[in-house]
Amino acid sequence: MEDVARTGLRPSSSDLPLEPGMPSGRLRGLWAQSVLWGGAQGWSRVLGFLQSLLLALWLGPADFGRFTVLQAWLRLAHQAVSSGLSSLMARDLARADHPRVRMYLLIQAGWILLLIALTAPASLAGWVPSAIRGELPLVTPLLLLMTWITWHGTRLTAAGRLDQAAIVLVITRTVGLSGMTLAARYGWTALWAGFAGALLLDGIGLRWMAKRFGAPWRWRSKGGRVWAPEVAWEGLEMLGFGIVGALYARADSLILLTLKGPVEAGFYGLAYRFYEAGLLLSNAVFTALLPRLATEANPERTVRRALGGALGMATLAAFGITFLADPLIRLPFGATYQPAIPMLRGLVWAWPPAFLSSLGAALWIARGRSGHLFRVFLLGTILNLTLNGLLIPRWGGMGAALAMLGSSWGMGALFLPAFRDRSAGSPRAD
Repeated sequence: MEDVARTGLRPSSSDLPLEPGMPSGRLRGLWAQSVLWGGAQGWSRVLGFLQSLLLALWLGPADFGRFTVLQAWLRLAHQAVSSGLSSLMARDLARADHPRVRMYLLIQAGWILLLIALTAPASLAGWVPSAIRGELPLVTPLLLLMTWITWHGTRLTAAGRLDQAAIVLVITRTVGLSGMTLAARYGWTALWAGFAGALLLDGIGLRWMAKRFGAPWRWRSKGGRVWAPEVAWEGLEMLGFGIVGALYARADSLILLTLKGPVEAGFYGLAYRFYEAGLLLSNAVFTALLPRLATEANPERTVRRALGGALGMATLAAFGITFLADPLIRLPFGATYQPAIPMLRGLVWAWPPAFLSSLGAALWIARGRSGHLFRVFLLGTILNLTLNGLLIPRWGGMGAALAMLGSSWGMGALFLPAFRDRSAGSPRAD
């Protein structure tokens, strides 16, 4: 209990009195945490952009292409395995429910080990493109290191200390990505050694901070069964959510590349980078809000209080980028990338429903309704794939932007019942 008191966490939500809503001071703290975490992620994107420019120059098109494909595989696999399960871990760490967290860790580790075991046979069978066939089995184990990093970030999230995680990431990403980029001057092997070193630096920094400020954690804890079917099922549902969520975010680029070629995919990819940058704050709000909702008896009220500010901010940002899209694209990238301008203007209007979906997802996870979240994202992914298949053949990258816009608003509408149904389940009793 001393550790719980130190982090300011309440061990259970089941015995809490009903609250009238989040006090204004705590709401301001939520936005401050979100802005700090979003800023740290934004700084990482800036460093990554500068790194891409240098690596493209130093490595040449062939090796740079191989590196980006392998890196995209690692990011996709990591997002699929970590995005949903990490949310459950943050929720239950905030409740000091260690047996449930232990189950999620086992599911996560099992899935990663399965991916590692499958890459070598897939490469030998010729199912992997020849350009990366030799490297894929060698780099996939880095997923273990990436999930180790995420675990310590989750402990800080559960304790409501995203400010500390942001400080660590600004420092470690600056040093790590700079060192990795310089290592590329010494060849392909040095580049990947630098990549692993940058990941290790992130992990060491977050682990040190998590030991000081993170939610307390013990692998061997009293209470709870080693195997609980309902817990395992919730973990598998969130694993499925992570997989379909990764597909939702990346399928349009793959379809566009296949149907319209690399030039059109390049225009869309540039617009999508700006769109992703706007999602950083949405993801940060979700990350900061989830552990707070997990310890409240009436989380719907808190979410409704945050909803107006989130939608207002997203709408203002969309208006701003709509008017500034031309100079944002034309000035740094030149007239060659002019076709990306209307794509960007379409994509930014998917920000408001993205914020709506993030808040609804946080509420459902806090309420233990992970199955609803998986089904909504599955429907959203099916809608996204259908619209891409219909619109891309005729309108190319603009069709992909319209497909993302339509599927985002459609999925956002499916989250509306989460905000107005106060009796949609009750907090899980510990």
